Amino acid sequence: MTTSESLSAVHDLMPPTPRWAFSEYERIRHRLPRRSPLATTRPPSVYHSLDGLTALFDAFVFDAFGVLNTGDRPLPNAVFRFAELQKAGKRCLILSNAATASTRDLVAKYRRFGFAIEPEQLICSRWLLEQALAENPRQGLWGVIAPPHARPETLPVNALAIHGNADRSLRERMDRCDGFLFLSTQDWTRSHQSILEASLSSYPRPLEVANPDLVAPRGDRLTLEPGFFAHQLVDRTGITPVFYGKPYTPAFEAALARLGNPDPDRVLMVGDTLHTDILGGQSAGMSTLLVTEHGALKGLDAGRCMERSGIFPTYQAPAI
Repeated sequence: MTTSESLSAVHDLMPPTPRWAFSEYERIRHRLPRRSPLATTRPPSVYHSLDGLTALFDAFVFDAFGVLNTGDRPLPNAVFRFAELQKAGKRCLILSNAATASTRDLVAKYRRFGFAIEPEQLICSRWLLEQALAENPRQGLWGVIAPPHARPETLPVNALAIHGNADRSLRERMDRCDGFLFLSTQDWTRSHQSILEASLSSYPRPLEVANPDLVAPRGDRLTLEPGFFAHQLVDRTGITPVFYGKPYTPAFEAALARLGNPDPDRVLMVGDTLHTDILGGQSAGMSTLLVTEHGALKGLDAGRCMERSGIFPTYQAPAI
């Protein structure tokens, strides 16, 4: 089954568009971190790019999809801008909700794109999950929702792969699990989701979600991500998942720690999504830059989105 067929199967009534994604984030807003009382409530200062902002900050934290790349290609000028900042002595970090690939594989990917980064310059949601599992070992058998190439067996947990045909055998495997780790939606269909929902409804168990995103930009389209399906399970089963990654506090605490715990106000969080990058950065005390040309708000009126959500970044630009 192709990705487009998977998307059609899981979301027949409303394909994932930027407008739908924004509304869906607003629908689940009560489950996201609260906006910092110190965050601005005024429209952002508008720039053409990061030019003019470089001198104001000691460090820059970049979202990946929609900011540095879409799918398997870097965005125009992103590699140059990243290199320019590092040449100026600025600390640069990528904070990604990616959970399928390992840190090593993601670093290799961004190096292929042309970004000169070291492993310590990238924090992904999978790494955050791995750290949590190592620090607090999970007991029992845990179902890992991910394709085989994600290598779920490398996680520090007694893992059972949850993939393949949506049939009775899959339900039997799910029912054996003491909890679930949701890494990827590749080949995840409405039928798979229905089986997981039925299993959790009959016997509620923990669900830990390595990628809280509802959607991700891949080329000229959006794909549904684990966060979407996790919130659907919240709505229908009443379970309370644990989320790793943006906009949740541990991701930003890890980023600041990796940067040497600087004054958060001297760190600029650069992202394309109001409800993850900007809200999370503000909650951590960072200044924020929203980019609008290639990511989650592409084609929307960003100003109206800010007014509707009440989330106002410090700055706005079409791209970095």
